[in-house]
Amino acid sequence: MKYLITGGFGCIGSYVIRDLLKQAAEIVVYDLTYDLTIPRMVLTDKQLDKIEFVPGDITDASSLMRAIKIHKVDRIIHLASWQVPACQSNPPQALRVVSEATINVFEAARLFDIQRVVWASSVAVFGLPEDYGYQRIGNDAPHFPKFIYGACKSLNERYAQHYFDEYGLDTIGLRFTAVYGVGRTRGMSSFTTQMIESAALGKPYIVPFGDDKVDWQYVEDVSRSIIMSCDCPTTQTRVFNVKGGLWPVKEGFEYVKKLVPSADLTLEPGLFGISWDYDATPIEEEIGFVPSYNMEQGIVRTINLFRELNSLDYIEVPT
Repeated sequence: MKYLITGGFGCIGSYVIRDLLKQAAEIVVYDLTYDLTIPRMVLTDKQLDKIEFVPGDITDASSLMRAIKIHKVDRIIHLASWQVPACQSNPPQALRVVSEATINVFEAARLFDIQRVVWASSVAVFGLPEDYGYQRIGNDAPHFPKFIYGACKSLNERYAQHYFDEYGLDTIGLRFTAVYGVGRTRGMSSFTTQMIESAALGKPYIVPFGDDKVDWQYVEDVSRSIIMSCDCPTTQTRVFNVKGGLWPVKEGFEYVKKLVPSADLTLEPGLFGISWDYDATPIEEEIGFVPSYNMEQGIVRTINLFRELNSLDYIEVPT
């Protein structure tokens, strides 16, 4: 089975590559540049040697289609995207990078009869807790995006449904939350990773959003949800909420301090600006995915992986 992964050299893509290689899959990474900064945090040189790289821009439909045709791709995993800050600062280009590029992927998949497209949506399609009466947000809840990024992802979900209804294109969208883990370097919700890395390496860090609860979604669970979505039968649902677990930022902060008492961390007040409490029943029922890591397990693993990368001893978990 040959996979084309857009944005494959990002954080999530690097873990997906690692997990697909365990299945002896063939992998083509379609990305702007051959930048191995993040992949080298996750993959060995031997694993990197097994990857085919195609330089290309996801907004260039002809280039994308050429890569799919030449490499005889069976499935596409579409992860390339801008994050919230970049979208907010340049809305016209955000529409091209986040939405038009995703439509390019859908159109290419339709024309080349791709078996399955798994793509990254986001819980940013939803709104504030008060938009939902402070209740858990269902998979089919209405969208009230507060950021340009979320508005673009919401548009993508509409297109995914259209391509399924009109052409039978088999797509699965996954709405990720506050993904954390080694390699997560960009986006507003990367603050949890920055906090953990700073503690692991003895660097100071001011932790934002201290009054909020967020969904802590460990990146290895995210990768597993993608792999499972590539292999499952056609689902009734086109886009799924995917969650880790809801914990206060303050609780994560305190746990990191417990693990590394010398950590130079400061917690400042504030809220992130979206809801974080989601119902993920459909993905469990239709695909069988449930997270393997809770917040504490993910934090411990992330701290020790950062320390390993920097030739430091593992920390011991307090009893």
